[in-house]
Amino acid sequence: MEAVQLTAEVFIDTGKDFRPEDSLKAEYSCVPGETVRLSFDLTCFEKTVGFRFDPLLEDSSMVRLMGITLFYDAIQGKDPTGELQAAGLDKEKRARREIPLSRIKTNSDVDLEPIYVYLHHDPKFFVDEALCTHLSGAEVEFQVLEIGVEEKSYWQDIKKSNVSQRERDQLLGKIEAAMEENRQLAEENRRLKIEHADIYASGLWKLQHDAKGPLRVLLHKGNIITFLAAVYVALMSELFWFNNAYYATPRPNGQALNFQFLRFGLVFLGAFFVIVLVRAAVMKRYRHELY
Repeated sequence: MEAVQLTAEVFIDTGKDFRPEDSLKAEYSCVPGETVRLSFDLTCFEKTVGFRFDPLLEDSSMVRLMGITLFYDAIQGKDPTGELQAAGLDKEKRARREIPLSRIKTNSDVDLEPIYVYLHHDPKFFVDEALCTHLSGAEVEFQVLEIGVEEKSYWQDIKKSNVSQRERDQLLGKIEAAMEENRQLAEENRRLKIEHADIYASGLWKLQHDAKGPLRVLLHKGNIITFLAAVYVALMSELFWFNNAYYATPRPNGQALNFQFLRFGLVFLGAFFVIVLVRAAVMKRYRHELY
């Protein structure tokens, strides 16, 4: 499953109802079923008497609301929830409150609390107005389980029928099972992509199957750079040996300093294979991060 780009929006009622000019937008990217946590700074609003959260603006959807946490301005003795006094906290500190689902209303077409299905493009969560005074911040945690649900007829059938609590529990169980299966399939798909990339990256497979032909594979830029690096290491080691032999004391008179092809070849092969192994490990790690 690929990540989708979505937009969430928070509306604050400043005493003039929910208006576009009293809102904050937040763009986010997520894979269906991935937990999203968004934070909003509400100190820019002088007055707050209502809070509304729209999880996405782009399409019909199925959303699991995991929690809404509101932060209150406790300066100048403001303690709207009474939590500061009860907990014995300093009034200069912020109060925070996790809002229970019973104090949150929504305009869903199918209610499978805490999963809500919206067959329209305007999902909304309203927090009880009694908990929305003197707000200084908010944090929302939720999951977008599915997008484009309005195109699926069975949700329309569920919306028209009266669903009992038992049927709701069964539907929730099926949704959880389907989401888990999707997650497993996505993980298996990722694993197969990595395996495919690892197999294709192996030199023998390329020599046998690459459409460019064996010569193009052997003369690949990475192989040429590896070959030149190994030659450089071998030459430097030979030069190092020459230097030590030349300045060695005492040095036998008439000693001839000859280029040793065997020594050069052994150093070259060792350096070549080490560089190849390091390069393969780096590319494998890169493929794992890519997928």
